Amino acid sequence: MEQVYLEDDNSTLWSTVIDGLPFCIDWKDDVEGAVCHLANIFLVLGFMGGSGFYGLLYLFFFVALGFLCSSIWAWLDACAADTFSWNFSLFVICLLQIVHVAYRLRSVTFDKDLQDLYGFMFKKLGVSLTAYGKIVSCSEGQIHTIEKDHCYAMEGKTAIEKLSILLSGRIQVTVNGEFLHYIYPYQFLDSPEWDSLRPSEEGMFQVTLTADTHCRYVGWRRKKLYLLFAKNRYIAKVFSLLVRNDIADKLYSLSDKAYDSNGFRYDLRLPNFCHVVVPDLENGGSAEQNVTSCEDWKEVHHFVFHMANLCFAVGLIIPTTFNLHMIFLRTMLIIGCALFIAWATLYRCALDIMIWNSVFLVMNFMHFLYLLYKRRPIKIDRELKSVYKRMFEPLHVREDMFQRLTGQFCTIQSLKKGQAYAAEDKTSVDDRLSILLKGKMKVSYRGHFLHNIYTNAFIDSPEFRSTQMNRGEKFQVTITAEENCKFLCWSRERLTYFLESEPFLNEVFRYLIGKDITNKLYSLNDPTLNDKTAKKIDRQPSLCSQLSMMQMRNSMASTSETDDVLNQFLRGSTASSLHKSPHTRPGKMNPIEEAIEDDVFEPATPVRRSPPRHGNETSAEEV
Repeated sequence: MEQVYLEDDNSTLWSTVIDGLPFCIDWKDDVEGAVCHLANIFLVLGFMGGSGFYGLLYLFFFVALGFLCSSIWAWLDACAADTFSWNFSLFVICLLQIVHVAYRLRSVTFDKDLQDLYGFMFKKLGVSLTAYGKIVSCSEGQIHTIEKDHCYAMEGKTAIEKLSILLSGRIQVTVNGEFLHYIYPYQFLDSPEWDSLRPSEEGMFQVTLTADTHCRYVGWRRKKLYLLFAKNRYIAKVFSLLVRNDIADKLYSLSDKAYDSNGFRYDLRLPNFCHVVVPDLENGGSAEQNVTSCEDWKEVHHFVFHMANLCFAVGLIIPTTFNLHMIFLRTMLIIGCALFIAWATLYRCALDIMIWNSVFLVMNFMHFLYLLYKRRPIKIDRELKSVYKRMFEPLHVREDMFQRLTGQFCTIQSLKKGQAYAAEDKTSVDDRLSILLKGKMKVSYRGHFLHNIYTNAFIDSPEFRSTQMNRGEKFQVTITAEENCKFLCWSRERLTYFLESEPFLNEVFRYLIGKDITNKLYSLNDPTLNDKTAKKIDRQPSLCSQLSMMQMRNSMASTSETDDVLNQFLRGSTASSLHKSPHTRPGKMNPIEEAIEDDVFEPATPVRRSPPRHGNETSAEEV
């Protein structure tokens, strides 16, 4: 019996609510004035805007014009004080947002040279203007000049105190008076020196850098740059990528004239280039003038009208620096439009206002769905998560882009222990490019060990970088599985075509491959490294536990014939060893690892070293 009473009470409540709604029976015959419709047109244009600096400027500019026109209409035509107050307040909010976004845009506007540098090196990697602004501020935005025939650095005299990028001109690099290579605009001047020292060490240039023409460059002090790395892991990752790719470019420029009997360029890992075996163990529009004014103001509008305007105000006042700014903005605009539709339908009985707000609702809802779609969770294959987290995510490669990269034209393949991935002089370099997912591989040349390849590293990056397709070129090394291995394999031809249509991914691949080549060159110079040490190589931007990259570069200036050096290597003899530089001394800073850049200022820990072994073997750090 009690249940029947409850049901009767509920039905009475709902009938009261529904019957009590003031549904419009007679809609207004006349439409709102032309200024009102002009305001709605501006709002439509504004709601089309997207995110980003220029997208926000576009959105707030047209929305501000819309609310300004609505304010004029409310003052001259509608004679509604509350309507005028709300629209003018929203206009002021949009105006403040325009000023704020314009100020942020101004704060990341640079001189022409620095703007060109951003477009050539950093923009292609997806570095934001805000992040680039931090990089520029670290250099204090100063552009330095070098007159013709003046030196940037002198061999054995100039201290390694900064990292610089050439903006214009040409620099000649020599060692002991012998020419090595040129440095051209948008290349680092001293990347080998930077990468060969720990942050806690000091050293001298082993080469002389002389200006061939009038040159301009931008430079960063080492300690200030390391402080920036400690605060911003992403910038540290980008610089590590840029520096090591630049080193690979310099080494390839040294080997441009080194070809075998078939006219193919030699692999950089072969002993004709890196034949030193002793590692160094110690880097707004204006409104029209009022010509009339309202004498009889209308009474205050319904509560729903004010709630709709409040939603608009909350959405527009959200700071643009907030990560989910656009999602919250579109959400509040959708709620506001829905309330305006309810107000126009139930209380105002204005068909044109209902239609306009229905259009606004649809537009903002479509933008809202698009933003949610962009942030949808992407399921990455379990075997590929490590590669994505380690190599691509730190460079802001989105999950959907990585999924496109790995979802259509690549496969996961496996090799059993002892099977060969490539055989020297037999396997073509045209077929594939691979990243090792699991296991370990060994690289050798005519039976002589060169280095190991570990997980999350390219298997054949030197071949991809230094060879061309459809020329019949073969591997110059043998790559064998030391353990049961799995690797991610792309068709080289299809990958090349895909990257041509994706400029951002193309740049990411180019720099990742350059960095991987440099890592391989470091690792092959210390065969006594144990597996645990070698696996940490890629985590340290300054690999001073291996052969100094300065020494590797200088060793490549040898005038020995290529075949003679190969024969000496195969007979077991080696070239003269490079000795420890007397210009290094430890400081108080620890090296910055890419994975833990915040641990920069911990006290230095002593490093134990194993005693020298017999023969030509070398000692290595114990890790």
